[in-house]
Amino acid sequence: MHRLYAIALLAVGLMSLLAVAIPSPEPDVAVASADAADQHPDKPVGESDALLLKRDSSGQFHVNAGVNGNDVRFLVDTGADMVALTEAEADALGLTYGEFQPIMQTASGVGYGAPVMLDEIEVAGTQLRNVDAVVVQGLNVNLLGQTVLRKLGGVSLNGDRMVIRPR
Repeated sequence: MHRLYAIALLAVGLMSLLAVAIPSPEPDVAVASADAADQHPDKPVGESDALLLKRDSSGQFHVNAGVNGNDVRFLVDTGADMVALTEAEADALGLTYGEFQPIMQTASGVGYGAPVMLDEIEVAGTQLRNVDAVVVQGLNVNLLGQTVLRKLGGVSLNGDRMVIRPR
């Protein structure tokens, strides 16, 4: 089990470095529920429950998700294996995590993290329970990784738009 966490967190660590290197944008990201089809005429037909995200000025996609009943802003990171939280976010959510362990190798050295379990996370109308995540030491942006994205019905890119469809 520890080996699995180490491998997963190595991938998260590498993506974390990318996220750290690119500054987080101000909330100028357009996030809209795709059930407003008249507001998004270029939206695919049948996407009434989908979430439509626009790429921000830094080329990234962000989304707000419900985590344990709280609103949390995430960078949508299709290359991250797990959901990764900043220490500040984990503390704000009241999560209990142990000591940081060397769990990943990053470009700048060893990355430290602590595994946690999220009781509930809601994205694009889909509620997931008991989601594995990690609190990463020194991370400055929350990452929505594959522990959530693969459980959604689909994530697709079309130019500067990302569509997240629930099952």
